[in-house]
Amino acid sequence: MPALESVTAAAAPQPFGHYAQATVTPDGTIWVSAQLPVGGGVRADAPPAEQARQALANVLSIVESAGESAESVAKVQLYLTEITAWEAVDAVFAEVFGDHRPARAVLQVAGLHHGFRVAADAVARRGRTERSDGRR
Repeated sequence: MPALESVTAAAAPQPFGHYAQATVTPDGTIWVSAQLPVGGGVRADAPPAEQARQALANVLSIVESAGESAESVAKVQLYLTEITAWEAVDAVFAEVFGDHRPARAVLQVAGLHHGFRVAADAVARRGRTERSDGRR
């Protein structure tokens, strides 16, 4: 079985522990680890929308380091400490992804590392494969 490929994005925060920013499986699936909104001057007391924007920017930076773009993202999971922030975070999600609509889950969690209120992870796919019916 071929080894997993680790992905490192200089523009995203480096891991705080023993894990990769993302791994790519032999079939081209890109598994992006959960990203806190670290970077861009965002602090733990920033509004959830600002935190979501930075967390998603970190995710997309990693996807881009794997050679893909936002359009390759198949699923995103958002972790919120305040589910009441859903509407503001959803607006940021729409802004970031535009016409592309990946599958998504929004989960309320009791807390996140460093006191942040939003985190995001994702699954993306390398390359576009043609389906048996000839469509992409």
